This record gives sequence, structure tokens and C-alpha cells, in this order.
Amino acid sequence: MKKAGSFLLIFIWCIMATSLAHGSSVQENNTRYLVSFHTSIDHQLINSLEGKIIKEYRYIPVAVVEISESKAASLKDYSQVEFFEPDLRVNANPELNTKVEPNLKADTAESSPTISKQEVPWGISKINAIEVHKKGFTGKGIRIGIIDSGVDYTHDDLNVVGGVSFVDGASDYFDNYGHGTAVAGIIGAKDNLIGVVGVAPESKLYAIKVLDSMGEGYISDIVSGIEWAVENNLNIVNLSLEVSMDNKVLNKSVKEAYKRGVLLISAAGNMGSMGTLAYPSAYKEVIAVGAINSSNERTVFSGTGKDLELMAPGENVYSTYLNDQYTMNVGTSMASAHVAGVAALIWEANPNLRNEDIREILDKTAVLIGDKILYGYGLVDALKGLNYGDKY
Repeated sequence: MKKAGSFLLIFIWCIMATSLAHGSSVQENNTRYLVSFHTSIDHQLINSLEGKIIKEYRYIPVAVVEISESKAASLKDYSQVEFFEPDLRVNANPELNTKVEPNLKADTAESSPTISKQEVPWGISKINAIEVHKKGFTGKGIRIGIIDSGVDYTHDDLNVVGGVSFVDGASDYFDNYGHGTAVAGIIGAKDNLIGVVGVAPESKLYAIKVLDSMGEGYISDIVSGIEWAVENNLNIVNLSLEVSMDNKVLNKSVKEAYKRGVLLISAAGNMGSMGTLAYPSAYKEVIAVGAINSSNERTVFSGTGKDLELMAPGENVYSTYLNDQYTMNVGTSMASAHVAGVAALIWEANPNLRNEDIREILDKTAVLIGDKILYGYGLVDALKGLNYGDKY
């Protein structure tokens, strides 16, 4: 009995010792936060809270910081800190199932082999882009940043002149998801007798990769992409992605870019119900674009709200895809890309105009097709925009 009792005491002691050891070694996991300062980043403060700065920005006093939740909570006690918020994950606009309209040549929503004869997608004709091409305007010289999953720059139908990746582990801006490549084709597929033609086929496309192979990324990477566009003097930025809630740093970023002359265009989101504009499209510095079908009807998925600005084709849109292929696409991502292309056409014709002027032209020349909450100012029209630009 004494021997059994001794073994029992030893067993209990071992359990207690193990528990104590584990308890003493428990540490909080660090979380990514966006920390905004009133004037300049306080490195000493972050160090004192055992945080690690992993990224800083040039135009706004914000740092991306890895820090424990408890230490982050104490940031509110320091007067130099304006605010802090989690560095949330973001997504490309969710993919949707598509039903091909009978008047379209393509008969599948899946990737199709390279097609041998150039097609003019219905959306390009709908917004009168071809009529503008006939007048000699194709987006020449206009620099467009596609903040997305990257672009397949090896595609024979695309002219990608540069880019950058902000995705961890991806040093190259090549698209391994497909979304950014589809957007790029709508904006600027070449007029080269193969595949499809884009809205602004001679514009200069820049692939700004912020989404990984799953179509996911961080808000901090989007902010980096917007800042890169400013630094590299891009005219237009297309943001076919969505954040479900307001983010102060993202808002700061678009405000700064717009102030510095960049025209920002974003998908309204694919949630569909009333008052559902996604961010960043809901910010006043960004043109929020909803989707219509070929009958000028708002698609059931298209985001709505008082800040909805324009509509464009977003259902059964044929465009470029990975590995020299083409695919049918559905969503406000595609609508946003049409508007980015139209802006490039108008800007080429009126190179001395500001981003604010181009935006005003887009809004004033849109074709009214329904209630403002559901349709914004209406369907974007490249030809009307071009003609109106002559008045400036």
C-alpha cells in the first residue's frame, strides 16, 4: 500500500508540474493591426509594447504592426495614436454562377481554348467603346493599375507593361487565380485579330498583385497597392475587390490618392440587397460601379445604395483568362473594369483634365436607366463622354 501511495503522489506531482510549466509558457499570439498616428510613426512606442513593425507607408502616417491583443488595446492610452484597427482579410468579388444569354457566341462558363477570331464582347458594344475606337481613341498613353490577383502577362491578348506584388511569398505579379486577368482583358485586351478586344486596347496595364492564389489578401496590401499607383504616376486604379466593413486606413489611402490625382474605380459588390455597397466603392472618392445585363436591367446580385455612381455590363462578359485562354465572367468586378476603360478613352482625348473632371464627364453623360439607388447616374457611355469632353 505504501508503494502504491508513493506512485500516486508522484503521478499527481507530475501532473501539477506539467500544468504549471505549460501555464508559465503560455503567450499571446500576435495579431496584425493597422496603427495610425496623428503626425508620424512612433517606433519607440511600438517597440516598448513588444510590437513589430512590418510595413510603413509613405503618404500616410500608418504602420502595419504585429502585436498581442492586450498590448494593442493599450494603444488607445497614447495621445500620439490616432486610431488602430485589425488588418482584415479581403477577397476578390465572390464568383457567381452564370447563365449564358442566347445572343452570345460562348456557351460555357468554363475556360475555353484559345479562339482563333477576334470577338467584340457585347459589353464593349453596349457602352459605345467601338464607336470611340473608330474616332482614333483607344486609351493610348493612359496608365491603369489593376489592384487584384495579378495579371497573366504572358497572355497574347494583353499588354502588361509593369507591376508589383505585395503578396507574401509571391515576388512576381503573375496571376495564379484568374480574376485579375479577366479584369485586365475587359479594360485593355488588344485589338489584334485574336481573342477579344477591350474597352481601351492601347492603354498601359499595370498588374498590382494584392490577392493570392485563393483570391484573398490583407487590407494593408491594398493600401500598399494604392500607394504604389500614386508613386508610379498611374492615371486610373481599378479595384474589383470588396471589404465587408469600413476601414479607416483604407479610407485614408483612397482620400490621399484621389487628392494626388488618381481616378479610383471599384466594384459595387455582389451582395444584391438594398444598401449593400461594398468598400472601397462606398467611399466618396471612389466611383462605385454596379452591373447590368444586355437588356439594361440591373443584375440581381449588384450592390445598391445612395452612393452608387455608374452601371456597366457585368453579366456573361467574355474576357481573357490564364494560359492564353478565355472565360465567361459575372459580377460587378467586370462592370468596374468597363468604366475604367471608358475613363481611359476620355482621358486620352483630353489629357489636360484632372481626375475630378473625368469623373464628372462619366457621371453627366451616363444614360439614365432607372432609380438612382439601384442604377446610379446610369449606364456609362464612352461616345457621349468623348463628345462631352470637347466642352472642357
